[in-house]
Amino acid sequence: MPALSCIELTNAEQDLAINLVRQVLTQAVKENCYIKPLAPNSKALLTPCACFVTLYVQGELRGCIGTMQSERPLWENICKYSYSSAFEDYRFEHLTADELENLSFQISILSTLEPMENKGEAHLLAELKPNVDGLVLEYNQHNALFLPSVWESLPKPYDFVGKLKLKAGLAEDYWHEDIKLQRFQSFKIESEKATN
Repeated sequence: MPALSCIELTNAEQDLAINLVRQVLTQAVKENCYIKPLAPNSKALLTPCACFVTLYVQGELRGCIGTMQSERPLWENICKYSYSSAFEDYRFEHLTADELENLSFQISILSTLEPMENKGEAHLLAELKPNVDGLVLEYNQHNALFLPSVWESLPKPYDFVGKLKLKAGLAEDYWHEDIKLQRFQSFKIESEKATN
């Protein structure tokens, strides 16, 4: 199966994206609000594209929020979800100036979502590509998403899918023929690890 189409950025464009995150977070910590930067001069970053921004402090998860929708330019989504990850992720307190000094982050730029036919959990586990595929699971009011980077902590497909079901509010061993599945891939940009 061919790789899903996903926008790819040059090194210079990746640096621009990283600088946007740093600018938003530095100003947000200082001013206690979201200040939208000026639009970058980059065709790729002006292209509408979905993304997630994941924050880490000293290697520990510190926030992760994004969108599967690509109605806004990529740079705007990067800025918006950088702020949201730092200040609106309900699992964490607001990012502080001290944490900012030890912050690293990933920007995951999503490909188009590809519907997968639900032929049962065993078929899904055989079809998923570890370290490549992200997965969206939806069932009635339950839904959840795992980025491809989650494979780093859950390398076995059985665990990956099981924990995704838990995240969606379902039992780890639950399955139903009406579960909707979509896979995607991502282009990942990583900031340099913060030095202590």
